[in-house]
Amino acid sequence: MVEISYNIKSPEWNKNLPSYKKCISNSVNQIFKIIKFSSNNEISISFLLTSNSEIKLLNQKYRNKNKPTNVLSFPMNEKIENKNYLGDVVISCEKIIDESYEQNIKKYKYLSKMTIHGVLHLLGYKHDTESQFNKMNSIEKNILKEMYKYICLKI
Repeated sequence: MVEISYNIKSPEWNKNLPSYKKCISNSVNQIFKIIKFSSNNEISISFLLTSNSEIKLLNQKYRNKNKPTNVLSFPMNEKIENKNYLGDVVISCEKIIDESYEQNIKKYKYLSKMTIHGVLHLLGYKHDTESQFNKMNSIEKNILKEMYKYICLKI
C-alpha cells in the first residue's frame, strides 16, 4: 500500500485541478503496479502542490536554476517505523495548466505524466544520458498507456 500526503500551498489547485488527489493517487498506484516495486514496509510519498513562484525558489535553491519548473523530486528512501519514505514531489499548478495547453494535452493527463515523472525520480530513475532518458521515457509511456483506464484522465 502507498500512503500519499498532500500539502497544498496554492489555491489554484482546488480551482483549476479540483480532482488532483484522485488523479495523483491513481497515477502513483499505477506506477507501483507496472514496475512491480515491492517493499516489506508501507510506502509513503509526500506531494507539495504549489505555484510557479514557490517552485522557482526551490529550483533555484536546489538546482541553481532561476526559473519555475513543472516538477521537482527530493528522494529520501528512508525506513522509519515500518514505513519506507520515498521522498517528496513538488508540482506547480501553473506549469501543469500552461504546459498542458501548449502541448495540447488534457490537464489531468499532463498531471499524471508529471506525477509519474516525479515519482520515478524518487525511485532512482534519471535522464542524464540518452540511455537513461530512453529507459525512463519508455516506463513513463507504459504507465500512461495503462492510465487511460482510469477516470483521472477523463476528467
